Amino acid sequence: MLIKNISVFSFTLVASLAMTGCANSDVLEQKMATLTNKVDSLSIKVATLSTDVTKVKAQQKQSAEMIADVKASSEQAAMDAQNATKRIDNLVKSYKK
Repeated sequence: MLIKNISVFSFTLVASLAMTGCANSDVLEQKMATLTNKVDSLSIKVATLSTDVTKVKAQQKQSAEMIADVKASSEQAAMDAQNATKRIDNLVKSYKK
């Protein structure tokens, strides 16, 4: 989306420069080259950021899966502890009888 907006902006700029006349074509060519370089630089930065976002999303997904695993393990440990407590209570009751 951003790349498209940048491209549209640069095309509009090129068209407007072409329509204003070429009184000083060397200066206009230099400005055009500068703008083209800036657009290329921004396009590269957008692509890099897009790649970074994809990596971060993958890391978030992996973290969420790990959290779910840890939660399941902690719930299982809590249930095991409750069962152990019940068994110990039953043993204590049997000795008291």
